[in-house]
Amino acid sequence: MKAANYVDPGKIEMRADATRPTPAPGEVLVAVEACGICGSDLHMYRNDSYRDRLARKTPEGYEVPGHEFAGRIAELGEGVSGWTVGEKVVGVTGFGGGMSEYVTVPVNPYQLVRMPDGVSFIEAATTEPMADGLQMVRKAAIREAENIVVFGVGIIGLGVIQAIRAQGIPAGRIVAIDVQQARLDKALEIGATDVVNARDGDVFAAVAAICGTEEGYRGISANVPVIFDCAGYIAHMAGPPPLETALRLVSLQGGRIICFGGFEGAMTIDMGPIIQKEPVIMGSNGYAPEELVQALELMRAGAVDRQTLISHRFPLDDISEAFETQCRPDAVKVVLDIREGAAA
Repeated sequence: MKAANYVDPGKIEMRADATRPTPAPGEVLVAVEACGICGSDLHMYRNDSYRDRLARKTPEGYEVPGHEFAGRIAELGEGVSGWTVGEKVVGVTGFGGGMSEYVTVPVNPYQLVRMPDGVSFIEAATTEPMADGLQMVRKAAIREAENIVVFGVGIIGLGVIQAIRAQGIPAGRIVAIDVQQARLDKALEIGATDVVNARDGDVFAAVAAICGTEEGYRGISANVPVIFDCAGYIAHMAGPPPLETALRLVSLQGGRIICFGGFEGAMTIDMGPIIQKEPVIMGSNGYAPEELVQALELMRAGAVDRQTLISHRFPLDDISEAFETQCRPDAVKVVLDIREGAAA
């Protein structure tokens, strides 16, 4: 079968001679129609980060990334009941394998869910990051009129904005921060009220001008109770990590910072505001099973438009170009159209 093979940082190729996997007991084999390139895949592509968790080895030794995909069930493993060959499904794997024609998926509500009618395979390949956004918003427990900042508006940060808007949460300002103008433009299109390009100057001053400031014995802050860090730490980018800026921005008391973005190694930041302001800092890793279903239902109902976030589509044969494109400033989400028929 055809499969992507991650070789080294900056080098990924397509192989046509990979062994088709066989589902183990409790698994199904999925014929993949579409697979997304995730931000974590880019961390690996840049500097080998998370390689042991993002690429599944074939018997030939090929390392196949891809953990967010959609397709049809091609085969049932021993003991699997309640599923049928040919069903349209979304799959999520913990260690890659989805950038290939076939991949095995355990049958459990965290990793396998049925696709509703009216949702394309290309859209469905973005289900997992949409569910990630739903979990982050749930954890933030946003209250009426609270201002919100979203650091990093790739597919995850944009999904956070879509989750807020689709659920009718009566937020105050929603400020998107990124260094790529194409992503900031898309954030405004889907529901952000304001954007800040971090390349243009002091982020604290820009956000404070939008949301106002707070001042007291705890110091000076922006009026931003809720911050989503969907950027993490990218080693080659200049300036303080977003988490440090988030700690400066977050409200003087009662603030919540939800961290999702990946970290390319250790980093040094000023942690003083943690003591001064007493914010709650929460990690967010994945989603609840019902949020996979909710993400698909939001797509089916037209409450979120995931197609608008897909900036580029490539066949598996062009896997190297697809990864290079996802690294470009004009790319929002790159999806691999594995069988070049993923519209149905």
